[in-house]
Amino acid sequence: MPHTDLLLYLDHLDFDAAGPRAALALAKRMRSRLDALYVADLPAAAFSLPESVPVQLEETRRRCLDAEAHADSWQSLLTAHGLSGTWRVAQGDTVQTLCQAASGYDLLIMERRQQRSDAPVGFGTVSRSVFGSGRPVLVVPDNITRIDQIGARVLVAWNGSRESVLALAAAVPLLQQCQDVLLLDGSEMNQDTITVLPPPGLADWLQRRGIQAQIKPIDAGPAHAAGPLLLEAAHAHRADMIVMGAWSRSRLAEMMLGGTTRHLFMHSDLPMFVAH
Repeated sequence: MPHTDLLLYLDHLDFDAAGPRAALALAKRMRSRLDALYVADLPAAAFSLPESVPVQLEETRRRCLDAEAHADSWQSLLTAHGLSGTWRVAQGDTVQTLCQAASGYDLLIMERRQQRSDAPVGFGTVSRSVFGSGRPVLVVPDNITRIDQIGARVLVAWNGSRESVLALAAAVPLLQQCQDVLLLDGSEMNQDTITVLPPPGLADWLQRRGIQAQIKPIDAGPAHAAGPLLLEAAHAHRADMIVMGAWSRSRLAEMMLGGTTRHLFMHSDLPMFVAH
């Protein structure tokens, strides 16, 4: 299995929260390196009032020092899980810093608060990082309950779009280690477009990569119906993760009209491996 490097983003210092626990479990399953990055956010708006700049800078410096003091705790946690990695601290605009840092990793892992979620969905930190990083992102809901076996049973949402192909290709190292992969194929609605997979198609593409998947056709109907249907199917399959393309339509269209990504970001209690 090729070596993979994972980056966990944290905006808090609770290592027992859903994001760190999911990252540790996934890194152990994939035998990956796991680095953690804490960002003390310093948005441009902080400089809108010149008199507030010294206070903002001092607060950011204090947060960085507090975070740097957790380096030994992170290393001890990695050692306890048989993993390698490092603890990183940065300051600046969160999304810009993340997008730059993630470029050197195979997967970015982010925790998403369900009670204080992006509003509107598509323009918050997680959503903007999915768009801006150019890397696959594992979005971990903070209310997740099943973490220890993450990546064992995966549901793949496939519609033949560029985004779904990017997500599937990025998830190959993970899917090769899965005990059970169910792929729901909703590409019939896009059958007149030029597929981005080489012939003869999806089943052959998976087989040549050593991925044993059960493929089932699905008719999701309107875009607003696909999200609930996929989440219901994931629960029925006892999946612990959903792999899917994110925002095959624009963020504005999803915000105004609804859509699969928007629904799952708001309502999923399962981690979502997404790419755009």
